[in-house]
Amino acid sequence: FTPVAVVLATVLAACSSSPGDGTASRGDRSTTSAASDGSTCPTTVDADQFTSAEELRDLLATFNGFGLRSPGSDQHEASLDWLAAELAKVPAMKVEWEDFTIDRWQPTPDAPGDAPGRDLGAAGELAVIDGGAPERAVPVIGAVPFSLPTADDGVSAPLAYVPPDQEITAANAAGKIVVREIPHSSIPYAAFDVIGHFLTDDLPREGDYDRPYLRDLDAILDQAGTAGAVGLVMVWDAPTDQLRGYWDPHTGTHFEVPAVYAGSDQLAALRAAAEQGSRARLAVHATWDRVPTRNLIATLRGQSRERIVVNTNTDSVTWVQENGNVAAIALARYLGGLPLQCRARDVQFALTSNHLGFLQDGTIAYSEQLDRDFDAGTVAFVMSPEHLGSREILPGADGRLAFTGKGDTFAWSAPAESPVLVKASIDAVKRRKLDRTAVLQGVGVPVDGQVPQICSQGGLGTVFHSHLIPTVAGISGPWSLWAPAFGEDAIDFDRMRLQAMAFGDLAVSLDDMPRAEIAGEYPAERQRRTEGAATCPQG
Repeated sequence: FTPVAVVLATVLAACSSSPGDGTASRGDRSTTSAASDGSTCPTTVDADQFTSAEELRDLLATFNGFGLRSPGSDQHEASLDWLAAELAKVPAMKVEWEDFTIDRWQPTPDAPGDAPGRDLGAAGELAVIDGGAPERAVPVIGAVPFSLPTADDGVSAPLAYVPPDQEITAANAAGKIVVREIPHSSIPYAAFDVIGHFLTDDLPREGDYDRPYLRDLDAILDQAGTAGAVGLVMVWDAPTDQLRGYWDPHTGTHFEVPAVYAGSDQLAALRAAAEQGSRARLAVHATWDRVPTRNLIATLRGQSRERIVVNTNTDSVTWVQENGNVAAIALARYLGGLPLQCRARDVQFALTSNHLGFLQDGTIAYSEQLDRDFDAGTVAFVMSPEHLGSREILPGADGRLAFTGKGDTFAWSAPAESPVLVKASIDAVKRRKLDRTAVLQGVGVPVDGQVPQICSQGGLGTVFHSHLIPTVAGISGPWSLWAPAFGEDAIDFDRMRLQAMAFGDLAVSLDDMPRAEIAGEYPAERQRRTEGAATCPQG
């Protein structure tokens, strides 16, 4: 959960890579194997039998049709019911629920026109007050999630511009509405070579990987609240219209300052107003409360209760975040279409809630149960596919974001603790000819004496790997991750399908692989944890 750029700050000097020589899986032997009844079973996903790109698009369109599916909202709960109904159509699938309670932050304005749900873009309000002139409304991207709600008329104070290379302090911010540009944070592409098991040839080797999710938004909000700012305007390096409704940060921290996002097209005017001593009015139309939500647990019956787990989060805001749910439906349909004799293990689809406020993420509670279940011998490994099929978006010369025509970099984490999972991951990436993909040890610097040595897997996989459960995870972080305006154009559905099939290949090819071989070094690390070794810090 630590920002990746911070974790990798010294990675070039500190890491080393080793491909791993995992034991051969079924996928190495042939395309089919014999089942116990004499029939043949696939050893990799049969593409002719897998959900088509068009069907993936239709499923995702339905899922996004619920609107802003923020944690615990009516729209989120309705989308959960839809996901459960889709999974329940799969033969031999058992659907269950895990209920829990969360702190919920949600915008209160209704969405415009026929759009469903609440409107994050309209939840933020900003106006400049120049002397005795009428206040001048400033277009905003929206309210900053988890920032402090205000009364309807908001708060009013003098504007103050604090450059991004200066810390926000009481001296420059107390009693003011602070304007702050969001500084860049990036990773050199060369770092992927250092922590990588395998990189596709089309992945850049020079320059910097710069994406908005790497930026430490929490730190800016922390500084402003601690300094006593009355309000905060966080300015992106992209235009207002392209980022409207941007949902991040997603830690779930209760920030003690009301905040809005503004676009690059408003920066010059805001700086000028601050320099002229103008005042501003800022409002955040949102509520905090306590509400129930649910984890959706759907289990596809196999020949044993030992299970493979597919995990993704259900609360989501764009076509990218979180489309892993649709991949889960496709995987469930394919695996459920195989005869029981071809499923040596149960496959459990754990679609968990509140990742958009992840300090109370349902994934965490679920992972704690899996930790105990691993000791009981009922967990083989976990797969966490996220943000599939994303298309690369970068700033153009005119300052606007534009599609480059390439896929966004996809980080596939396969920890070195399991050589079997490393080899199966590389095989799947090569078999499906995935583009711009890095199969990595993790996304951090190894810490001597800690188990595991590398904690972060880039996303949800971190939770399971930190609990020393064999895990593979795949994730991307394009500009469209938190920005709804890019819509379905953000997704290459053929690419999404290939990535989903690659994860399916692991489930199929390792289906009859003995659990001890998959586990690799994880049991030894679990023993070291029992003996008191340092573990991954929790949020």
